[in-house]
Amino acid sequence: MKRLWKRFLCLLLVLTLVLGSVGCSNKTEEPDVSTSAPLDGVWTNPYSDVDDSLWSYGFITRLNQAGILPDAHELRPGEVEQRGNFAACLYAMAKALDGDLKAPKDTEESPFTDVSVEDPNFEGILWAKENGIIYGVSDTEFVPQGSVTRETACVMLIRFARYAGMKLVQQNAPIQFRDSLQVSDYARSGVMACQMAGIVNGYPDKYFRPANEITREQCAVMLCGMLDAAAAETGRDAVLVSTEDGAYDSVYAEYAAIFSAPVPESEGVDVSYFDHVVFVGDSVSVKLQYYCASTKALGNATFLCAGSLSATNALWEVSSDSPHPTYQGQKMSIEDSIALSGADKVYIMLGMNNISFGLEDSTGDMVKLIDRILEKSPDVAIVIQAVTPMTAASRTANEWLNNDSIQTYNQRMQEICRERGWYYLAVDEAFKDADGNLIAEYCSDPEEMGIHFTTEAAAVWVEYLMTHVPEVLK
Repeated sequence: MKRLWKRFLCLLLVLTLVLGSVGCSNKTEEPDVSTSAPLDGVWTNPYSDVDDSLWSYGFITRLNQAGILPDAHELRPGEVEQRGNFAACLYAMAKALDGDLKAPKDTEESPFTDVSVEDPNFEGILWAKENGIIYGVSDTEFVPQGSVTRETACVMLIRFARYAGMKLVQQNAPIQFRDSLQVSDYARSGVMACQMAGIVNGYPDKYFRPANEITREQCAVMLCGMLDAAAAETGRDAVLVSTEDGAYDSVYAEYAAIFSAPVPESEGVDVSYFDHVVFVGDSVSVKLQYYCASTKALGNATFLCAGSLSATNALWEVSSDSPHPTYQGQKMSIEDSIALSGADKVYIMLGMNNISFGLEDSTGDMVKLIDRILEKSPDVAIVIQAVTPMTAASRTANEWLNNDSIQTYNQRMQEICRERGWYYLAVDEAFKDADGNLIAEYCSDPEEMGIHFTTEAAAVWVEYLMTHVPEVLK
């Protein structure tokens, strides 16, 4: 097996030399490489949707020539990679490694209820199951059309390396990404092994984003990254990366949550910082929106605010009756509006309208909403603003919605921010009196709803926002 593996790597090395500057990188994002000149007949491109203008051209070329990516009329490089296709690619790599590789046993019976024997990827899925590379999402289901996330890809690659007897040389010291503690338990060792072997890197902002889906071209880059890692010289002093399940799980126990406290006060930023910020909020934030529209106090910030908006009803289907705010004159979901805006930071203050539903429901729906936002805009920074208190004379306060329940909600959201790697702004502290109530002078309806702000309060809010900016976002 080892001799066949070395022979296979030699073949891939030759292909890399032929392709010149389009060799593989260990990045899972678009790498900084140039494309090559035409290959003068060296490679007959089978794909109608792949040409040398594509950033991933060299990676795709290399894998297709090695028989790992199949010949097809279309590759659809920008589409999200599916779990079944990924397993099939690893199976093709195993066959390229060992030309005498036998088909999996019991090919007439599927190990998963959702994988048919007629599935074009059936043999690859069965092989991966038999060799411990996949286990499925349960004992009976694999979800072959499901997307492949960054963390899932790492796990499958490291298990393949173990199956193939690869010796992965440690290229990097283990590092803590800003969201390392968000990596699923089953994937922690696989992610760390891939990072140590140089197969994957984090994003420039030091996040890994384990739940991000990978596209087919990003899949090609990861496959190439693993091949390059396996081809690294294993000298006498080389340190090898373990491919065993759970080998590095204990390292995560040493990690501390990076977001351990609310964003502290710092030197104020220029208003231009907010030009690419979207504020999401309810009627409390509407006052900030109006104030900034007339004063430009927060530059060209975008506001997606509406009366009665909550994290719960923001998840509803958009309709003429739904509370979704409009963006560019059209009512649409929060996540779609943010994606169209091109924002790189999203400030959210929601909760007043659904805290009375209970802590679990209100915070759970907030997490669901943010997950939707990140699905459409995976690179945005999330900044949670604490829900501001009610006045002592508020007629809206009741046994379910009051300053105690608001404080409990804020505390739980702060914990979630620590867990998920989001930023938390304790903006409520700027508006409380000694008893924890909203300062009456800051409230435009102190003896009615007791929650809405005056112009003076909006100015205080702006000052707080400008002097409580996460350092990494400046």
